[in-house]
Amino acid sequence: MGLFRPTFPILDHMRDIVISAVERLAKPDPAIFHLAARRFGRPPETMLFIDDNAANIATAKALGWQVHHFVGDPDVLEARLVALGLL
Repeated sequence: MGLFRPTFPILDHMRDIVISAVERLAKPDPAIFHLAARRFGRPPETMLFIDDNAANIATAKALGWQVHHFVGDPDVLEARLVALGLL
């Protein structure tokens, strides 16, 4: 399988990403969240999961992740990221 990496400029700021197709895991399966926590070397409660899918948000939250359900308002997301000290 060839390597796939999304080409969104924002992703250039990430040290690593988890890609469902590469990992052969998909949200909302808890396994992908566990993999991400192990790969990033951080406990879930220290990470923020952002998604527009309520089922994915529910799984992440149940596993202890901080979550942001993105419903199409980038200003709300930006304010949340600023409040968390991420921007």
